Amino acid sequence: MTEETAGTRTLLGDQRKGVIALAIPIGVALFFQQLNNIVDSLWVAGLGGSAMSALGIVYPIYTILIGIGNGLGIGVGAAIARNIGQRNHADANRSAAQGVFITAVVSIILTPILLLTAEYTMVLMGAGDTVGDCLDYAYPIYLSSFFVILSGVMSGMLRGEGAAKRSMAIQVIGALVNIVLDPVFIYVLDMGVAGAAWATVVAFVVSCVIASYWYLRGKGMYISIRRSDYRPDMRICRGIMSVGGPEALELSIMYLFNIFLNYMVIECGGTDMVGLYSTGWRIANFILIIAQSMGGAMVAVCAAEYGMKRFDMIRDAFGYSVKVSIIWTLALSVILALGAGVLSSVFTISDDLSYLHDDMTQMLYFFALFLPVMSMVYTGSSLMQSIDKATGAMVNSLARNIIMSLAFFAATAVFGTLTSLWWMMALSEILGGVMMGAHALIVLRRTEAREGGSTPVS
Repeated sequence: MTEETAGTRTLLGDQRKGVIALAIPIGVALFFQQLNNIVDSLWVAGLGGSAMSALGIVYPIYTILIGIGNGLGIGVGAAIARNIGQRNHADANRSAAQGVFITAVVSIILTPILLLTAEYTMVLMGAGDTVGDCLDYAYPIYLSSFFVILSGVMSGMLRGEGAAKRSMAIQVIGALVNIVLDPVFIYVLDMGVAGAAWATVVAFVVSCVIASYWYLRGKGMYISIRRSDYRPDMRICRGIMSVGGPEALELSIMYLFNIFLNYMVIECGGTDMVGLYSTGWRIANFILIIAQSMGGAMVAVCAAEYGMKRFDMIRDAFGYSVKVSIIWTLALSVILALGAGVLSSVFTISDDLSYLHDDMTQMLYFFALFLPVMSMVYTGSSLMQSIDKATGAMVNSLARNIIMSLAFFAATAVFGTLTSLWWMMALSEILGGVMMGAHALIVLRRTEAREGGSTPVS
């Protein structure tokens, strides 16, 4: 343990350099995570339409677990970064320990609920004849929810102290483990779709073990956790949950709404299409890597600046992140549009999916249309998280998802076609991006007016 590290110097230095320094390793980690998600889909696609449907139906619940982990990780990371800005080392250490404590509590409550309601949930989500495959994929992930959530929390801890390269390392190694184990478990060991789930579980466990080793060893780390730091501390927990709670709820709400959206896709395109719809979002998340990484970097950098009450640096970091995110997402969306047909051919290679090739191609065109504007969802939400106004981001996300759900329902009821769904998706996400960006600016201005301005950036 040391009082100052290269990571803390990054957080407290030039805001643009800090954002880029953290965004690059976050982006690399996201690249491998999204590559892993796409490779998962590719291997499962070889099993046929039923297995792909299972992947698509379970995916929203799996991403709710990811969302809880990432949300709590953002809360822990923001708490650590704020304490670094305030030069409060003891509370930074306690914040990390309380993050692990909260993870354990959430997992103990959530795991039995998921297991006991699994079959009913799958039926409710429209699984139909694929319910067996859905449960084969869901059970391993539900049983391992502690590691799924803890992986996100530990990544947030590392980013919170500016150790973004270490955060990148555990995510990249986890993704590579998953990629290597997928074909072994699915085909060599003949575990089918359950093999994809167990490969994912092993990857999360490996990531958690590596991060735990670094913290136990302590060398080069700012955070040093003592046994006494794990005792429940409501003051620290409130600080974490003031950001992590709304953010976890925001991500969970977003993914929970996806269950309803999936049902509308099934109504218009059948159970086979829902797997390809899920794959489309995996590709979209790949395109949004730059925006997500800039947003992730902003949370730590701007939270430290908020601890110093440097609103001038926060404003500049936000404007810079928005500009970079939109430009790069636009460029990648153009590439997506140009390669939509080829991508569709890859994911509909199975004989019982080939008839959906043109539908998937059209869907990818619509993704390319709205993703550049949607990138503001990540930067806007991150800004509000960093200045302890995560509830605003949660409310905005809730409004955006309600709008999309109503739009999907209207399209299904009135037209009943996939094309109508894609139009509603594009219009809703464009509106949502504008809403989040504008909301973040309003919240920042109000917070600065209430808590005091600062000297403009030179």
